[in-house]
Amino acid sequence: MNLITDRWLPVTRQNGQVDTIAPWQIAETDNPVVEINAPRPDFQGALYQLLIGLLQTCFMPEDKDEWEEYWQTMPEPNILRECFEKAAFAFELDNPSGASFMQEHPDTNNHVDDFAKAEWLPIEDLIGGALSDNTRKGNKDLFVKSKQIQLISPYWVALALFNMQITGVLAWGQHRLGLRGNAPLTTLVMPDSKQQSLLWQKLWLNVIYQEDIDLMPGDTEKQALPNIFPWLTKTRISPEKEPTSPSDAHPLQHYWPMPRRIKLKIETIDSVCDLTGTVIKKGVSHYQRVPDGVYYTNGWVNPLTPYHRAARDQFPKPVEGKLAGEGFRQWVSLNYDEYVDTENKKMRWGRALAVKHFYEEKPSINLTTQLWCFGYDATNANVKCWYESVMPTFNLSPEDIDALKSHVSEVLQIAYHLSDELKFSLIRAWFRPQTDGNGKQSWNHIKSSINKAGHLSTYKSIDNDYWSQLESPFSKIITEIIDYGQTTGQPLHIYGKWLKAIQSHCLNYFDQNALNEAIEEMDMKRVIEAKKYLRDALYPNKKGLLKTINDFN
Repeated sequence: MNLITDRWLPVTRQNGQVDTIAPWQIAETDNPVVEINAPRPDFQGALYQLLIGLLQTCFMPEDKDEWEEYWQTMPEPNILRECFEKAAFAFELDNPSGASFMQEHPDTNNHVDDFAKAEWLPIEDLIGGALSDNTRKGNKDLFVKSKQIQLISPYWVALALFNMQITGVLAWGQHRLGLRGNAPLTTLVMPDSKQQSLLWQKLWLNVIYQEDIDLMPGDTEKQALPNIFPWLTKTRISPEKEPTSPSDAHPLQHYWPMPRRIKLKIETIDSVCDLTGTVIKKGVSHYQRVPDGVYYTNGWVNPLTPYHRAARDQFPKPVEGKLAGEGFRQWVSLNYDEYVDTENKKMRWGRALAVKHFYEEKPSINLTTQLWCFGYDATNANVKCWYESVMPTFNLSPEDIDALKSHVSEVLQIAYHLSDELKFSLIRAWFRPQTDGNGKQSWNHIKSSINKAGHLSTYKSIDNDYWSQLESPFSKIITEIIDYGQTTGQPLHIYGKWLKAIQSHCLNYFDQNALNEAIEEMDMKRVIEAKKYLRDALYPNKKGLLKTINDFN
C-alpha cells in the first residue's frame, strides 16, 4: 500500500464526476480535477499540505519562468508520475522490514526495545480529541467523541498521522511538539471561490521556487532523502531534549516533520472504514506510541505558516491556528509583514513565506485570489475546535500598503473599543453593581468572575456574534479604503459606514439579549441605564475619533 502509486485520493472532476485518484493524476487534462473531497475539514487542509509538499519536494520549479510555464500549462501526467514515483519508497504504509510513511524506522538501536514495552492504543487517538490517557479516562474529548471511530482505512490513518506530525496537535509529556509548535495556523493562497479553477492551480499557487527554498533555514548540502523524510533512517530521539535544528536537515524537511514516534498495526480485514464508510480489505484499529521523538527547535520556519517575533534576538514563533477563528481581524497581519521598526526591518509579524512569495513573485497572474486560513484551537492533547476562514487578497505598492495598514488599524481600533463597550453594557444590564461608601458603583467583581470562570453562555457568544456580523461590512469597506490609497487625511466617509454597521449591531444585539439572562433579579431601571451607557459609548460627546466620525455623518 503506497500513497504515491495507489488510487486513494477522493476528488471531484470538472464535470462534477466523483473519482478516486493517485496523487500524480492531479495533472490530467481530460476532465481535470477541480477539488479534493476529504471526509473532514481538517483532513482537507492536511491533504492540501501533503500535495503541496509533494510538488515542492518532487517537482519544484527552479525559477519564475519555470513556475509560470506550468501555471499556464500543467505538466504531462506521466512526467509528474515519474517525478513522484522517485520518492514512492518513502510513502509505503506497511513495510515491516524497512521504512513506513511517518512511522519510526525499525532500527535495532532504539526501536525494538522501546516499542516492545509500548501499549497498543485505539486508533481514534490519531484522529483527534482523545489522545492522552487522562483525556480518555477523564472523558475530556471535545473534538471527536470516544469510541465512534474504531477501524480506519490505512490510507486515512496515514493522512491522520501526517496531520498530527505536521500540526504537532495532541502533544503531551515527552511526546514532542511539531516543527511549528502545537496547533499552528496555515495560510494558503487560493483562487477566489466565485470562479471555477483546477486543483492544480490551487496547489501551484503555494509552491515556491528552488532559489527561495535554498534561503530557508536548513542545510541544502544535506541532499540524502533521510534528511528530507526523517522516517527513512534512525529516529533522532530526545530523552534530554536533544535539539534538532534546521542545520541538521535539508530545508524541505519543513514539509515532512516527524516529532512523534508512532507504529501502526495494519491488519487484513473485511469491514468498513468508520471514517469514510467505504468497504476495506485492510484496516487499522490500534497503534503504538513512545516518547522522546524529534525535538525541533532553534528557528524552523514552515513556508505555509505565519510567524511572530517578540524580540530581534529571539527565534520567530508560529502563529496559532485558533487565529483562523478571528477572520478579518487578522487580515492585515496575514497578508502583509509588520515591523516594529520599519527602517531596520525589526519584524513583529511575518506572513507565511508562501504568501509573501505570492505577493512578491507572482503579481502578474490574472486571477482574483483569496487567503484560506485554517488550524486547530488546541492545548496540548486537548483539541477544542477547528477554525477556518477566507479573506480577500490585494496586490499593492509598499506605499499603498502603509496607508492601508494605518486606516485598517483605525477601523479595527474602533471595533475593538465598541466590542468592549457592548459587553460591559450587557454586564450592567444583567448584574447589580457593588457600591462603595461614597455611592460609587462598580462591576469589576463581575468582569473578574466572568474572566476566571468563563460562565454565561450569552456573554461568551457576544464576541463571536459581533465579529461575524461585521465581516460583510468590513469586506465592503476594505475595497474603498484601498481605493482611497494615499489620499491625505482620514477617510471619514468610509469610517462612517463602518461605524453605522457597528452601531446598528450593538443596539439590536443589546435589545435582543439584555432581558435574556435571568442571572439576578431583573431590574428594568438597571437595563434602561445600561442602554443609555451603550448609546453614550456609540455616540460620544467627548472629542475623539468617534465623535468626529459621527459629526461627519
